[in-house]
Parts: sequence; structure tokens; C-alpha cells
Amino acid sequence: MVELLSLHIINYSVAQCKYAAVWSLPDIKSSSVCVVPAGSSNSSAAVRQKEMTKLYKIHSHAHIQALQARANELGHSNKSMLVNLVSLESVRIARESYALLRPLIKESWIWACPELEILLVVAGLSLEIQKLEHDVLPQLMVQEAKLERGALEALLLMKNSAITLLDLRKCFILALGVLLADEDLVSARVKKLSIMLKDTADDVLNGNRDIVWLQERAPLLVQLVTDVLETPCIVGYDSSSRALRGSGINGRSSEDATSPGALHPSSPLRCAW
Repeated sequence: MVELLSLHIINYSVAQCKYAAVWSLPDIKSSSVCVVPAGSSNSSAAVRQKEMTKLYKIHSHAHIQALQARANELGHSNKSMLVNLVSLESVRIARESYALLRPLIKESWIWACPELEILLVVAGLSLEIQKLEHDVLPQLMVQEAKLERGALEALLLMKNSAITLLDLRKCFILALGVLLADEDLVSARVKKLSIMLKDTADDVLNGNRDIVWLQERAPLLVQLVTDVLETPCIVGYDSSSRALRGSGINGRSSEDATSPGALHPSSPLRCAW
């Protein structure tokens, strides 16, 4: 069973950042916004610019890799960094993503990622399901036509995994919140997989089905496991998503990455004032 750290979701949003700018690294789409109050003097505006927080959006594992590659350069800046983890391309990659992102955030006192604990839950899902993929289900496909020790152990592990996955699914749903629930594809597939695992294990262990039936059912379980692992994963709010669209920073809309004047993947590391 996967052991999780205590889940402490940080209630933080882009709208709470009084002065923020979205920065762009190579190969990463992002928008850029800088809010300077009307009527402020040049000197006071300059002071506020120095106090700005950099906002870095993550939409894929490649974005985390790019952030890691530039971490030393960015770390030399005295400005704080808000890492907005919006999504990942799959549940499968979440383990690696967490392993890369956590040290970047934890080792810096001026970097923050409110979605890091949600990513921890997804990484737990990824780990548990990959254990099924690599260690448990293969045992069911190579046994003789009788319940040998390996198959019995696999069935017990399947049942335990079903319980673990439901617990992690509950944590994930609570962490996402209501506004992101409609966009979530992961929780429904995890629930389907969990039910199938438990029902399959119970049917065989209770003597209602035999090992031949189990082996015939194994490919379906493998497919369900693959489906969950390859599912794109919503992790947090995007400041330009419909959940926050129109609010932006200080009530102003953030520019989309495709809008005129927005920073593009080829843009150098800079802030557009």
C-alpha cells in the first residue's frame, strides 16, 4: 500500500498575487501580465516591479524538465516563483513529475507550488497502478489451470490495490474541488478499475469462478490499467482557464498564450512590462 505524506492543500490562487508576471522559458507557452497601479510614480513602480512574483505554468512533464534545467539560473533571482501546475499528459508520468518537481520547490524558500500535494496523490495512484501492471497482473497470465501460490497472492494484492485506489481517488477528488470536477477524467476510470479488481478477486477467492475464467479476464484488467495510466490529468487551475477566466490578477483578465503580445515558446526568458 502506498504511503502518502499528510495532505495539506495550500489555498492559493493567481488572483491572490498582488503583483505578478508570467514568465516564459524556451519551449513553454505562457502569458505575461504586469499590473502597475494607475497614478503611481516611476520610482514606486520600479519598487513594485522588484517585488513581483514570477508565475510559471506547467502543462506537461516537459515543462517540469525545462524548469529543472533553468533552476540554477532562476534561483539566482531574489524574486519569488509561483509554479502553477495545471496538468500532466498522463497519470503514468506523475511519479517522475513529482520526483523532479518536489526537490525544486522544497529546496527553495522563495518558490511555491500549491498543487504539489495534489501531484503527490496522483503519483501515489500512478505507483499503485504500475505495481498492478508490472508485478500483479502478469502472475495471472502465466499460471497453470489451478490456483497456485502465485495466483492466490496476486488475487490478494488485487483486492488490496482496489481498496488503496479508492482511498487515493477520494483524496484526489477532495483536492481538486468542485470547479475542476467536470474536467477530471481520472477519478471515473480509477473507480471502474477498482470495482473490477475487487469483483474479480472476490469471485475467484470465494469459489464462484475458476482460474481459467480469471486468465480470460486478465487482458481486460490489463487494458483498464493501461487506460488509467494513459489518461491526461488535471491537477490545478490555469489562470486563463474557464474556472478563473475574467478574474485574472487584481480582477483583470490574463492574456492567453495565443493572444497578441503574449510570450511564445521561442521567447527568451524575460518579463513583458
